Amino acid sequence: MLLDISPLRKSKDFRNLFLGQLISSFGTQLTAVVIPFQVYSLTHSSFYTGVVSGIECLFLLASSLFGGALADRCEKRALLLYTEAGLILVPLLLALHAARPEPGLTEIMILAGLASLLMGFHRPALESITPQLIEPQDLPKVSALAPVRHILTTIISPMVGGILISTIGASLTYMVDCISFVISMGFLLQIKKVFPEAHTVAHVPSFFREIREGIRYLRTKKIILGSYLSDFIAMVFCNPVSLYPALAEYMHRPSAIGVFYALPSVGALGITIFSRWTLHQTRYGRWIILSGMGWAMSIACVGLLGNLYGVWFCLFLAGAFDMVSGIFRLTLWNETIPASIRGRLAGFEMLSYTSGPLLGNALLGFLGDKIGIQPALCIGGLVSTSLILLTNLWRPELWQFQAPAKQ
Repeated sequence: MLLDISPLRKSKDFRNLFLGQLISSFGTQLTAVVIPFQVYSLTHSSFYTGVVSGIECLFLLASSLFGGALADRCEKRALLLYTEAGLILVPLLLALHAARPEPGLTEIMILAGLASLLMGFHRPALESITPQLIEPQDLPKVSALAPVRHILTTIISPMVGGILISTIGASLTYMVDCISFVISMGFLLQIKKVFPEAHTVAHVPSFFREIREGIRYLRTKKIILGSYLSDFIAMVFCNPVSLYPALAEYMHRPSAIGVFYALPSVGALGITIFSRWTLHQTRYGRWIILSGMGWAMSIACVGLLGNLYGVWFCLFLAGAFDMVSGIFRLTLWNETIPASIRGRLAGFEMLSYTSGPLLGNALLGFLGDKIGIQPALCIGGLVSTSLILLTNLWRPELWQFQAPAKQ
């Protein structure tokens, strides 16, 4: 039942990639906590914390599809190195800005958007490089292992971030993120394997044509499209992150804001540690759909409960459901998408699993200001559950999908 970590032992290149991204993810999550903390401190409004997420989403939309096309035509390690060089600069500028006597809201929003723009180029390269570093039979293992990087950082970083903000301040906390990307680049430089450019580049002369080719491929793969839609719907109507500062204050526990950020990841970690059972499953689509609905219903319960510990348990449960969905989505994508188009599809994947939460933050930030924090969460969760159900009744291909039996 325990997590299988054999890919880390078998591939030195994958191990270097994993460790480098683990460290940089820790820094990135610190910044993800500091930015809404700064914005809420300046405005005392969940609406503006949601606006930041909306801006991040716009910048992500501007870059992710081009980032996916670029990942298919470029040497992926080099692309990761260039984008991480840019990601060193963003927290450095945030640190300098936070050190000012009166930080401005506009500057924070622009820099948050720039970081999101760079991640639109970084993430498709990261997603498409991973299958090239491991044996095909290890792909399901990596699908369970890869989220560990994100989970550990989203548990530890919010706790550490809350302590650092109150002790050394926002400026020095941003500097930790800057240093984390410097270390990550050191690990990337140790990857020795040469990654050939995609063979289709000679036949596809422009980025726009490559993107159109990716869209045509996606339109023929209803199973992949269904996985994107289910994940997007699950997040866009009930992602609670922008409401955490206000929710902590509403629950009379502002000092425990890090707990709200960390608990979904604690739930996800529990699933990941005991994820070996996922290696023997073949009904990926059903697990994606049911766990997406489980996430949404858990968030709806956060909006119904007035007890702090009940709210925390539901956030824990939501994270567990989200991880089940994430494992099976990544396995589905890695096993069914050809390497020649993997970067472009990773761009579409990024739109589904990143733009959904960002738009969800913006939507719930707005609703939280208008109708109250908990009513917004409850309504969002119920709407999301209903739409996931209706979408998959309308397009049942994902529910019907079954992978070949594992040996």
